[in-house]
Amino acid sequence: MTPNVTPASIEPGAAAAGATPLVDIRDLSVHYQQRSGLFARKIDIVAVDRVSLSVERGRTLGLVGATGSGKSTIAQAVVGMVQPTSGTIVVAGHDVSHVQGSERLSLQRLAQVVLQDPYSSLDPRMRVGDIIAEPLTLGRPSVRGSTRARVAARVAELLDLVGLSPTWAERYPHQFSGGQRQRIAIARALAPQPQLIVLDEPTSALDVSVRAQILTLLKRLQAELAVTYLVISHDLTTVAYLASDVAVMHLGRVVEIGPTSSLFRSPRHPYTLELLASAPGAEGHFLRQTLATRPPTAMPPGACRYAYRCTLRSRLGDPDRCLEEDPALTDAGPDHQAACHFSADIDAVIADAEADARA
Repeated sequence: MTPNVTPASIEPGAAAAGATPLVDIRDLSVHYQQRSGLFARKIDIVAVDRVSLSVERGRTLGLVGATGSGKSTIAQAVVGMVQPTSGTIVVAGHDVSHVQGSERLSLQRLAQVVLQDPYSSLDPRMRVGDIIAEPLTLGRPSVRGSTRARVAARVAELLDLVGLSPTWAERYPHQFSGGQRQRIAIARALAPQPQLIVLDEPTSALDVSVRAQILTLLKRLQAELAVTYLVISHDLTTVAYLASDVAVMHLGRVVEIGPTSSLFRSPRHPYTLELLASAPGAEGHFLRQTLATRPPTAMPPGACRYAYRCTLRSRLGDPDRCLEEDPALTDAGPDHQAACHFSADIDAVIADAEADARA
């Protein structure tokens, strides 16, 4: 039923009782205003809708979901690139929900981001050493003398840490391959010794063999530096390898969250099943039936956002509750939650679907 994805060897979902999470997101909403129509009427676009998440120190939370589900918007809000409409974001005890001006420098020392495209994320006019040094010298008009020597030594240390020669600091980005450029981007992110690194599709632009090297590097760096990761990816194998916990997003909401091993081996939401069944190597029996779908605009107010494309609801006889009550996240196992009224029935429905496929 699920793809050939082997979750990393991890501890159970939550950290020790009473531990304060490094990242604590509460009721986060992000809306965009878009003008449409002849009279340029403003339309409110909801990218993220009342999302609550936390990431424990030294762990990795993976965010997965289809394009437009709100994953990257959450990541951008955490690092101050997007202003929340409502809700709070606390990183290392600091409220970063609405950082402005000089506060951004403090946030950049708490959290850094590695973007998906190593070709466009590095300034082609700057030498690699200056790119990596930039977070260390930000806000200083000039760096001279002993300070300059310390920065150069730190750049050399970081290049060695990510598997590149310190002598390459004088080169330009165009002289490196894609994988090497991503190593440079990771070194730049590590420069100010952040507590959190946001990885936004960190391997999607790389070849398969290079992708494995970068994932191994990220895993090693986390073990050595005790850094915390927030990983956004479409690639379930990437998330399975890096993440200790996974949150599944659909239309701006978290529909399932739990430890990686539990969520991949025993998903409790039909949308998670759809994602797993669509991955390479999955059989996808659960999805092999035609649904009488309607466009999302036809949903009754307060309905489950997944109701009209839900195979689980169809196999249960289209219960009215799905159209009358939008489900909240409820317990579906140890440290495991799902936003589905019928998550307890999902194993039986999967078994029936697979029996039908074999018949």
